[in-house]
Amino acid sequence: MLKHDGNYLGDSWYFVEGDEAHCFYLTCPMGIERHTAWDIAHAVSKDLVNWDIKGVILRRGEPGSYDGRCPATGSVIKKNGRYWMAYTGNWNGPQPSVALSVSDDLYHWQKIEENPVTTIDPRYYDPQAAPAPRDWLHWRDPFLFELDGKVYHYVCAKKNDGPQDQRGTLGMAVTEDMRHWQVLPPPEVDPITAELECPQVHQVNDLWYLVFSSSRSFFTQAHRGRYWGEKGRWTSYAMVGFSPMGPFKLHKSGEIIPETYPVQPYANQLVFWKGNGYLLGTVWNDAQDLIVDPVPVTFTPTGIVIKS
Repeated sequence: MLKHDGNYLGDSWYFVEGDEAHCFYLTCPMGIERHTAWDIAHAVSKDLVNWDIKGVILRRGEPGSYDGRCPATGSVIKKNGRYWMAYTGNWNGPQPSVALSVSDDLYHWQKIEENPVTTIDPRYYDPQAAPAPRDWLHWRDPFLFELDGKVYHYVCAKKNDGPQDQRGTLGMAVTEDMRHWQVLPPPEVDPITAELECPQVHQVNDLWYLVFSSSRSFFTQAHRGRYWGEKGRWTSYAMVGFSPMGPFKLHKSGEIIPETYPVQPYANQLVFWKGNGYLLGTVWNDAQDLIVDPVPVTFTPTGIVIKS
């Protein structure tokens, strides 16, 4: 597992190349209020269990800048021989945005001059703050993927119409050069929750799996009543589709990690390592936050389940 002594840990994201897995994660010194001052750090592993911490590689911007408030989840993609990291600026601020940094080696990163590259387009997405307790705008957790030579991002976003508990969607944008982006309408996802945090999409055989995290309390009353009642829980889910453009369908509860599983990480990321799929996510503990050892998963026509 990954621990950063003396530091809190936030969400994490991963890039696998050769025999190394690179973990990028939010961190701040203990003693500072968690979620108020994240920077982005880097660690490297050859087994997803033992991690060599390299330190902070990208710091938040100055107060009032596009990334002056703590970032949220990001992602990394390799395109045209360079590495590109999408990250969140001002995740719970008045102007949330997606920003990019670029690297030639995964260790040294530079924010691009065109930042921020996307923000909320009110033609498709809700430009008003959500109701309490999550009373901020939603445009965060960018996930990069390539399709037919173009690069797209998903973000956690909200549609600009419909009941609040059905507005959770994927904010989508596209680029041909990594520096100039066009915001697109959202793909079709089952309207069953107010938020799809940390969205990511991966193809396994002929299916595409949309993984996201959320609280049970954000789901529609009908969905909660069918599967959980009022029992609360924060965890990760999977929808299934035939294309990264949707539509995506949630089968049954959609939960990936059972309540009885020994660890209960959040903001889980799906990582493919040596031909197998794993979840890695964060467990928050005031004594010491940690990113768990890899949780093996398998893929079914209706979702993702823990591998026995």
